[in-house]
Amino acid sequence: MQRESFRRTGIQMLAVTAAAAVLPMAAPSTAGADTTADLWVESYVLPAGAAVPSLEELQSAEGRERLRRTAAAAEPGAALAQETVGPAASSAPLSRRPSGSPPANATTGVRQRAALGPTATAPEPARTMTYDECVKGLGSDKKFYVKSRFAVCNGASFLQTWTRNGQPVGTSMFNVRAVGTVAKNSRTITFQYYFTDFTTAGTTGAAAMPITTKATIPQSWPSGARYTRGGSMPGTKTFTQLKAQRTFKDTVTAKPGQGSGSADLLFAVYEPAISYTPPAPWKLSGALGGKLFMLAPRWDAASYLANSTGGGTPAKKGAATFSYVPTLTYSAKAGAEERGVAQHIKTAFTVPQDTKPYMSAKKVPGQSAKDPLHGW
Repeated sequence: MQRESFRRTGIQMLAVTAAAAVLPMAAPSTAGADTTADLWVESYVLPAGAAVPSLEELQSAEGRERLRRTAAAAEPGAALAQETVGPAASSAPLSRRPSGSPPANATTGVRQRAALGPTATAPEPARTMTYDECVKGLGSDKKFYVKSRFAVCNGASFLQTWTRNGQPVGTSMFNVRAVGTVAKNSRTITFQYYFTDFTTAGTTGAAAMPITTKATIPQSWPSGARYTRGGSMPGTKTFTQLKAQRTFKDTVTAKPGQGSGSADLLFAVYEPAISYTPPAPWKLSGALGGKLFMLAPRWDAASYLANSTGGGTPAKKGAATFSYVPTLTYSAKAGAEERGVAQHIKTAFTVPQDTKPYMSAKKVPGQSAKDPLHGW
């Protein structure tokens, strides 16, 4: 992307447990928004953090066309992370881009995709994610960031172009990111939402524009599962009110006994959605908001689990996770707890002919999301 074509908006950093000011917003103006003019708002959904055009750039036909191409190239049909597994993986199109994951050590580290067995020694998967980590993980083109199977996020940028008689006279935008985490031995998934980077330029009606935030669970496997919802979803708030509120959370809990098989497996998809309508006399065209795409939670419970202290015979409580094949980072550095495991995996990946049984053309699985290692 050429520098003169798009101006990248600044990003303010915000930790999960701390508040921070969002970008200053110029006082929106509705001057000239008379009822005789043809007033429309063109809406676009882009990856969170994507480069967005300035008002001056949008006032040229070339700038508007570049924006449309950017929106069209942002995988508009992809609804789930590439690493999604289980029944959710066939419920909607997967992203073509790998979800960001912690980088391997530049010299001795290796990355391994695996469902860990009970005797494996490896770093404990992350169960928290800050806003800063989510922003960095999504970058400027990803819809999803999978830090671990217990910490994921997704996001989108919502851009509105305000036009009078077919000519852009103002712009407004905001970013939304949702971070999903699961505490150890918990059946509750917490989704923390962040509304940031509110900006306006030129003539708009953005200040009074109502924005509705919802989150649904459109599918469950088995179907008919029931969930307990909590948190503080904002419902409908104006652009100005959400700019002041900034962050809120939603929680989803599934009781054991609703799943299938001896492990009481319950799969679902969780779908955040943002919609808005500009105030009269403005009319809306284009994307009427957008869904933040789907996250894929999973619950299980079994008598052999360490935290099986709930009711039932035998007692079953279990926990929650996400249905992703995550990238685990193993270190082969001296002193690392998992050094021996890392060294064996590195050998298997780099010199597979040295592993047993011998095969002249051997490729060890676990090096990509499309060819994961399920266990050993």
